[in-house]
Amino acid sequence: MLLFNLGNSRYAIPARAVVEIAPLVRLEAIAMAPVYIAGLFNYRGRHVPVIDLCRLIEGKRCEDSFTSRVMMVEYPVSGDRTRVLGLLAERVTETVSIDDAAFADTGVTVDDAPFLGQAALTEYGLVQKVSVENLLADSVRALLFPQEAG
Repeated sequence: MLLFNLGNSRYAIPARAVVEIAPLVRLEAIAMAPVYIAGLFNYRGRHVPVIDLCRLIEGKRCEDSFTSRVMMVEYPVSGDRTRVLGLLAERVTETVSIDDAAFADTGVTVDDAPFLGQAALTEYGLVQKVSVENLLADSVRALLFPQEAG
């Protein structure tokens, strides 16, 4: 699992979903997009949208710090097709082994956050698992990846 922070909370995404970890780069704004869409940047010749996970989950902008990073992940867009999506987070500093079986449902369901819901108590404290495939609402997926929207 790749660990990161959003504010004072710890989160993780499966390392197998991560393509690369990039430093915080200058992003081009996407006009009229939801506030948690931080912008676009050129990644290996492709325009890649970046989601500010701090804004999405915590409601505040990610800090521009030395350990803030863009996690490049394979995001499923349709069928077996994926596209690269950037996830901006704070203190992206380490990968750790946390068995999938250690994550359990928290019993808390938030309609606007279907990508959360499982957590594990670890040596790093409580770690919430972020489900990359459930991260974006259908309307946002269509905005960011219109060619796959059908």
